[in-house]
Amino acid sequence: MAVDVDAVDLHIIDVLLRDGRLPSTELADIVGLSRSAVGERVARLERTGVIRGTTIVLDPAALGRTITAFVSCRGSLSEAKAKKAFDVLMKSDEVVEAHTVAGDDCYLVKVRTDSIAALNTLVTKLGSPPLSLTTRTTIVMKTHFEKCGGVTLGEDA
Repeated sequence: MAVDVDAVDLHIIDVLLRDGRLPSTELADIVGLSRSAVGERVARLERTGVIRGTTIVLDPAALGRTITAFVSCRGSLSEAKAKKAFDVLMKSDEVVEAHTVAGDDCYLVKVRTDSIAALNTLVTKLGSPPLSLTTRTTIVMKTHFEKCGGVTLGEDA
């Protein structure tokens, strides 16, 4: 459900998307409000779920995660054992995103691994019992850009 946000809220969000660690006094100066007014707005945005958290952005290659791939999966997770195995695998630090999708596939999983062998191990787990999913893997050759947080607001959008 969409939450009502005004132009000032959008400005705050836009600034925080660029620097989530910006001190509230600087944020207040940028958006033209008092520190307490900005604090109240940020708290409301957090309370309503517009802002879900503050995080850091890592360089995967700096951590040895040089292989990025998308794994399309097809099959059923209706059995409790399969659903539990899927949930455990999705909590792996190699899994970056997982989505239920419409179309020929059932799930789309984005992964980052340190090697093709590690990618193969993960894909093998998806295809083995109790999951027994049919998979198709697409390895990323080059990432042109990624949007952290999923959206970009403001003039650069």
